[in-house]
Amino acid sequence: MAVKLSFLGEPDKVGRSAYLVSGSRNILIDYGVDIDKIPKFPKTVSVFELDLFIISHAHLDHMGASPQLYVSGNMPCLLTHSTLDISDILIRDFMKLSGEYLTFEYIDFLNLERNSNFMSYRIRYGYRDVGIKFYDAGHIPGSAQVVVELDGKTILYTGDINTYETRLLTPADLDYDEEFDAVVIESTYGDTRHPDRFESERMFVQLARETIENGGTVLVPAFAVARSQEILLILYEHRFEYPVVMDGMAIEVTKMLLSHGRYLKDVKKLRNAFDKARKIYRWRERKEVVKEPCLIIAPAGMLGGGSSVYYLNKLIKNPKNRIFLVGYQAPGSPGRSLLESKRDERKMADIRYIRFSAHADSIGILKILKSLNGDPKIFVVHGNKESRLNVDMMARECCGYKVYLPRHGEVYKI
Repeated sequence: MAVKLSFLGEPDKVGRSAYLVSGSRNILIDYGVDIDKIPKFPKTVSVFELDLFIISHAHLDHMGASPQLYVSGNMPCLLTHSTLDISDILIRDFMKLSGEYLTFEYIDFLNLERNSNFMSYRIRYGYRDVGIKFYDAGHIPGSAQVVVELDGKTILYTGDINTYETRLLTPADLDYDEEFDAVVIESTYGDTRHPDRFESERMFVQLARETIENGGTVLVPAFAVARSQEILLILYEHRFEYPVVMDGMAIEVTKMLLSHGRYLKDVKKLRNAFDKARKIYRWRERKEVVKEPCLIIAPAGMLGGGSSVYYLNKLIKNPKNRIFLVGYQAPGSPGRSLLESKRDERKMADIRYIRFSAHADSIGILKILKSLNGDPKIFVVHGNKESRLNVDMMARECCGYKVYLPRHGEVYKI
């Protein structure tokens, strides 16, 4: 039986990810949402025809629609323990913000949880006549590259992947054992080179110190998962001597990650950094802390909600303050709009974008391509037009691969 690869989400943008590997068995990898005012779901898939569901990592654009599969489905779900626990936190928050548009309830996520099977890296899992293996993706704690063996074909899905060491995580594991027939590779920063990470850290900490010494406050809107903890560790490693405040969901996520230390580079350092930070839980405390020179870490990273919006409104009109955007700012997001807005800098806080990315850049993606065994077909996903075209060019010219740029709903024979 021919093995087919179906692209159920939006492979031509950074958004809802969903991939169906079908043959004698049907394996769904990721089932995410595109978060907008009204969330967008991938193409519908019959849960009664699915044999396995796999979640690569706990970001909503990869797993936000997954409870929908368990309204009436009961197939095994393969993921890491950390991915399940982070997903629990993010799904509850997603339902609170977008529940009126969703066709599932929290009880459906609990059904997913009951059907969960926890994967370890580099250990092959056999289910009937399907083989599954996870490799560390280095993206967020518990993130995985997924290898599927079905009907004589071997497919690698990189998921979101980072080839660079960070303060929080070791880089992706590229020491593959298998020869691949197809590889689905992300391209978020496929046309970009990241700046030197240590230099970015040094500049970030130096500017933060200057701000507080001049009587200002620093706001760091950051993703609750991984980025908030990365910022904590950067400050800790650089011996930042001024008050650090953490607010919102980042506190809950950090506590959870500390219970999953095997997914972290150095759990002891994160615990020490977290212990030093002041935790904010109440509105009264938020109103007090904005009056003090300090550094505040608060979700959401794109300023689309969460306590960071409150802090931004309080701090934006004081030129002594600084706002550091430290993650991806999607087109149309409040964070992107803030970066692109024209401001009278004499009357407004200084806005800086410092990239602490958890995705591979063009150099990292080329490293992945050169690490592959066999002569696989390459499917470039999870990026804009320019990034996908650059990865296409690298895969063809530097590695000699046959490359495809799939679109929503397309199906390919492997």
